[in-house]
Amino acid sequence: MSDTPDVKSTFSFKIQSPLQTLASGLPQDTAPSTDSSGDKIYTFEQQVPIPSYLFAVASGDIVSASVGPRSSIWTGPPELDDFKWEMEGDVEKYLQTVEQLIYPYAWGTYNALVLPPSFPYGGMENPIYTYLTPTTFSGDKQNIDTIAHELAHSWSGNLVSTASWEHFWLNEGWTTYIERRIQAAVNGGEAARGFSAIIGWKALTDSIHEFGEDNEYTKLIPDLKGKDPDDAFSSIPYEKGFAFLMFLETLLGQQQWDRFIPHYFATWKFKSLDSYDFKTTLLDFFAGGSGASEKLSKVDWDAWFYNPGFPIKPQFDDSKAKVCYALAEKWRTLTPSSSTKFKPHHSDIQGWNSGQLVVFLEAVQLFDRPLKPADAHEMGLAYGLLDSKNVELTSRYYRIGMMAGDDEVIPKTTTLLAQVGRMKFVRPLYRQLKKVDVNLAISTFEKNKDFYHPICRDMVEKDLYQGS
Repeated sequence: MSDTPDVKSTFSFKIQSPLQTLASGLPQDTAPSTDSSGDKIYTFEQQVPIPSYLFAVASGDIVSASVGPRSSIWTGPPELDDFKWEMEGDVEKYLQTVEQLIYPYAWGTYNALVLPPSFPYGGMENPIYTYLTPTTFSGDKQNIDTIAHELAHSWSGNLVSTASWEHFWLNEGWTTYIERRIQAAVNGGEAARGFSAIIGWKALTDSIHEFGEDNEYTKLIPDLKGKDPDDAFSSIPYEKGFAFLMFLETLLGQQQWDRFIPHYFATWKFKSLDSYDFKTTLLDFFAGGSGASEKLSKVDWDAWFYNPGFPIKPQFDDSKAKVCYALAEKWRTLTPSSSTKFKPHHSDIQGWNSGQLVVFLEAVQLFDRPLKPADAHEMGLAYGLLDSKNVELTSRYYRIGMMAGDDEVIPKTTTLLAQVGRMKFVRPLYRQLKKVDVNLAISTFEKNKDFYHPICRDMVEKDLYQGS
């Protein structure tokens, strides 16, 4: 079978293992048979055609628990109860939201397998069994948006797939868009969607600045001929793709746009497409002299597809973010010559969720001048960031501490880098640590490189050694 997303196939799995085994299909036996060696024989069928990159097998000391009428979580025995608590009650709501937006779930059951901490991504959308990073679970149910994203892939990416990695935004931009429609339906309307989009725009900004605004990899459709697609991996296809879909939704109006969504996913169900197929499908759907057709005729498709750098920024509902920006402004006043009366206290963030803390921390990262070391340390103490179990928070706070010159966050950073392999956290921390102490960054990496997934290891090596 060709290793390209443009080719899809059904699969039958027959796997021999002494340990519990899962694969990207529906199990065919309630109890696996046993061979003469004592190993068990597991059989799975995947009747929905999928590209080869979605084929996955896992085997180990894993157990499961139900988290919904058609969903379960799989993980190591010690973590099962805690992880079950964080997932249960939400997955079915997510599924029903997307079913109302598009059409019924096609895969039978939706389940999640939590992988070891070296897993380099937030999740991987393997059909039926999503693979998740353990950083999804922070003891506070604050990071399960990752599950909403991976679940959304059951439609975008898995049923309807990009034909090549140049058009990766068709997978990830659509999935990010659907994820935020889930958030709007479940977590509080447009304010929830806008809040997530604000965090996403910051991630897009970081990626564009890291590559450079004129870099090929900042295009919605980059030229990857002769290049490793992993080198282009970033938030750009996610967030620039989302921005494009939001632009189209705003242009047409949500009511009109929502008519197109199920048509698109029905037209390309079980198939792969590129950006030009998407464009044709959209224009054909609204053809016939309608007002929508006239609006679409004025879209600068080449600019959206091929211009590097920033896209047109959508208008996000920022009502949930205003309090975060207001607190950041108070911290901005803590300059050496300041006579401000602001005294940080945990009550500053009373009632906040972790997403609001993320927006606050990212606003602080953008200050023209870093905080004083003592102020950065006080932030960690007052807001419980020094030793939080939520890596979304500690990874951002440690960068602020390093930018400020607070030496106390250095050993905490190197400890975290030995415990987590998710590239979203690992790469920015290494880049910042390199600016502070290049020798320590390199020695930390050399000590932990065998822990990291090969993709993560290769990317961090490039971050540390290229141009140094």
